[in-house]
Amino acid sequence: MILLTLVCLNLTFPQQKVHAEVCPNYDFKSLFFEDYYPGKKWDNRSGNRIITWSAKASLIGDESVTRSFTSEELNWLRNAFQSWDDALDSVKFSEITKSAQAEIVIGYVDLTSSVNQPGAKGYWDAWWKGNWRYKATIKLKISDTSWLSVRNQFIHTVQHELGNVLGLGDIMPTSEFTSTQEDALQPPFGAIPLSDFDTGMIRQLYGESTCPSTFLTPEKKAAAELKAKQEAESKARATKKITITCIKGKLIKKVTAVKPQCPTGYKKKT
Repeated sequence: MILLTLVCLNLTFPQQKVHAEVCPNYDFKSLFFEDYYPGKKWDNRSGNRIITWSAKASLIGDESVTRSFTSEELNWLRNAFQSWDDALDSVKFSEITKSAQAEIVIGYVDLTSSVNQPGAKGYWDAWWKGNWRYKATIKLKISDTSWLSVRNQFIHTVQHELGNVLGLGDIMPTSEFTSTQEDALQPPFGAIPLSDFDTGMIRQLYGESTCPSTFLTPEKKAAAELKAKQEAESKARATKKITITCIKGKLIKKVTAVKPQCPTGYKKKT
């Protein structure tokens, strides 16, 4: 088996029922057949690694960009990056326009220099010091328009290359699970969110829990964002200062505080 499992126990009170949650442990060395470099990943030790990317470069590695992405393709790119962003808690992506400052650049090229993958739709490269990656490129083959002009196929191609850039390898096609890292690419194409298998793999690589209950799905993310917004609004209301007018005969005083009260002998003007 290429996949082992650990069992985490969730205790539900007061009924004292025990529910088992499968928290996978992935054997990367047997799972990946190529493009895997053990231990090589982006440094997320601080828990908030932000990786910048740009689709505005004129040169991708050793090849010139043949054309810019359309506005529609840019949205597809953002979807692909966001799918891996949503899978991880400690690593996020940030799009920037200045390609020279970006850690990942992506673009359309002729893809003629990658002789070891003549049939590739995409090609990635990464650089690292020690175990920590700090730079990467993703090339998309401009002549493969029949494939890349379809939204889900475009997104899937970028998802696959991004998986490699993050540190995952390539998997032989299988019916046992669904993964963007299967090579050759397998349907369903461009799934968002990523499959639990891909989410578990990338979370294990970056030292995060592989228990599905911990995955930040789009639904959980939306709920968390709503809760944070409501808490912020509640806090703002609780700390907002207001001003009241107090009167005592012909004397008038204005009092400003979170919970203002008139001085002794004064009455609040209504």
